[in-house]
Amino acid sequence: MSIPIAFIICTEPGRLEGQSLMLAESIRKFCGELKNTPIYSFHPRVGEPILKETQQAFEALQVTHQQIPINREFHEYYLANKPLVCAYAEQNIDAEILVFLDSDKCFFSEPKEFLLPVTCNVRMRPEYGQGIGSTGLRDPQEWYWQKLYEVLGVKREVFVDTPIGNKRIRAYWNSGLIAVRRSAGIFTTWKENFEKVMHLDITPPQGIYFVEQSVLSVTLCALEENVEHLPPNYSYPLPLHNRLSKEIQIKHWDDIVSIHYFNLFFYHDWYGQIKSLKKFNIHSDKYQWLCEEVVRLNMPRVSVWHRYLLAVRRMEQKLKSFNLDINFSGWIENRAKF
Repeated sequence: MSIPIAFIICTEPGRLEGQSLMLAESIRKFCGELKNTPIYSFHPRVGEPILKETQQAFEALQVTHQQIPINREFHEYYLANKPLVCAYAEQNIDAEILVFLDSDKCFFSEPKEFLLPVTCNVRMRPEYGQGIGSTGLRDPQEWYWQKLYEVLGVKREVFVDTPIGNKRIRAYWNSGLIAVRRSAGIFTTWKENFEKVMHLDITPPQGIYFVEQSVLSVTLCALEENVEHLPPNYSYPLPLHNRLSKEIQIKHWDDIVSIHYFNLFFYHDWYGQIKSLKKFNIHSDKYQWLCEEVVRLNMPRVSVWHRYLLAVRRMEQKLKSFNLDINFSGWIENRAKF
């Protein structure tokens, strides 16, 4: 007999361990009637296992963790873990609804919207900003999307509005939180399309990063799925709060269902970063719990200089398109202590 719903996460050695533990803790503490939903954690690449302490903590939280070499062919591309794990889960976990979650999420209320109505096969959030997306025919990144449309057989154009800047772009959804009806076979089709695109070496202008996310978006268009958007308080991009359109900015912690915190808690200045969020009321027991968990799990590991280094590298990558090869990031790396 199938279960109504199951959560799927990826956990590999390193910082994902603390993130997955905090995610599981938040589900068990704050998710109301869904707090006892089965959680399946996968370590999909060959290598050292996660720490024994992490495994024991998972057992206490009733998280089923398995190290299975699901991602062999694309071992060097960690984002390939997503479609490969999701397809494996779709084929092996007998649940009516599967919810894939990036580990850098945390819940604070019951995610009732995960219980899909019979008329809907998938719910998720639009990608936060344009990123590698395309606004249409005159966009410099349009060629990439047209190539994906051609290879994957898209017949109908779909557009979404980004939470940052309210920009209208070709359907591009965030793959960090995906609720699907298992019987629709969406995850398996995503995997097959991802492998096809990788073998054809079709990559965005900025490189291989986000191939899996753009392929998922185009897969949903090719399947002509009616993608329903989860409300803005799901996977709320906390570090991007100040950049979001004002109509979807959340002012109170208690109004959040879940957050997406990216690398926020990886850096030692995380507390100051949260304090910098404008018109955001952090006086909440849930916020205090989050801060205590970040400290307890020893999540901050890196100097803020590392964030600046990544920003400089992104700028250097853009300058290369103008034949300007600058290595200021190397100078920073040689002198800063991370």
